[in-house]
Amino acid sequence: MQTKHWKLHYKFNILLHVLAWLAFLSLPILFISNSEVGFLEMFRHWEFWFFALCFIIPYYINSYLWTPYIIRKRKYVLYATSIVLVGVSFAFWLRPFDRLIRLESVVQREVPAPERRFVPPLLHENNRPFPPDFRSEMQHPPKRSIGSLDIASVYIIALVVILGSLFRMVQYWTRSQHKIQQVRHELIKSELAFLKAQVHPHFLFNTLNNIYSLALIGDSATATSIFKLSQLMRYYMDERNEEEVDLKEEIQAIQDFISLQKLRAGTNCTLTERYEGLDIPKKIYPFILLPFIENAFKYGLRASEPCYLDFWIQVSHDNCLMEVKNSISSELFEQPSSGIGLKNTKKLLENLYPNKFKLDIVEGRNEFFVKLLLYI
Repeated sequence: MQTKHWKLHYKFNILLHVLAWLAFLSLPILFISNSEVGFLEMFRHWEFWFFALCFIIPYYINSYLWTPYIIRKRKYVLYATSIVLVGVSFAFWLRPFDRLIRLESVVQREVPAPERRFVPPLLHENNRPFPPDFRSEMQHPPKRSIGSLDIASVYIIALVVILGSLFRMVQYWTRSQHKIQQVRHELIKSELAFLKAQVHPHFLFNTLNNIYSLALIGDSATATSIFKLSQLMRYYMDERNEEEVDLKEEIQAIQDFISLQKLRAGTNCTLTERYEGLDIPKKIYPFILLPFIENAFKYGLRASEPCYLDFWIQVSHDNCLMEVKNSISSELFEQPSSGIGLKNTKKLLENLYPNKFKLDIVEGRNEFFVKLLLYI
């Protein structure tokens, strides 16, 4: 697919160059061709082809050799000096535009003598002819000297060089932006994979021990807990390479996670969860909401003292709002927290949803509060 796209882009680029040069070379044909120099007759004279090559060759040398070299080596003074030397050579030595303009006089000299038009003698006031020398000067203007200045050629070559350099710089900028986007995409994928891989081993061990305890007493919730754990693990593993998933799947994973955590919650723990607008179809990157739920259970669920956890997710047509509130154990408050998980999640939000989210984290002595508003 990429090879086909590259070939199509290559063909389009060639066609664009051909059309641009045809339009450029049509201008002197339209303005210079007249009764003396016909449309097809211009192609017989070397002045026209010299004019074309004087601008086509420098364009490609500048665009594909000189400008890339200057960009890599950053030798801008050398580049400016070379441009000045090219302009001087076009003005005083090559003079392609001046040669093309004077093509009419060249054609007049090539016309055979019988075909020359009769030029009546120039008369003075009293019907006296002008002196021979004056008449000769009028009929044959003095030739321009070799050192004459061709301003038009300088202007055209400057325009060609500037356009070529800008075109090449835009190409370099586009390619660099494409590479930056690729690197950013790979970075986001790696960060997302890192979040997915942060399934704490203690969560699995504790959940399996709780399910084992339920199985020993023959609790009917054993099969349901095993099913929810398998669903949660499948979400962790199967969606690893997905770009975006349905918001329902992320919320379902959250519900399964909370249900499994309830197995180890005691009677002194108050747990509340509310969901609104789940029928509204939305897409979300996986594991954007779940880390905040995991963090709440990690630092809020305690069996030795009273605790509470409150979860609220509201989905609307414009956004998704999640609020997480949990108590903090007095023992955990005295211990420093790295907060790596939340930092990585916030960084991932900045990359995936730039300027499309609001995250408020309030950490008190006895309570931790998170409010995330996603514009999706």
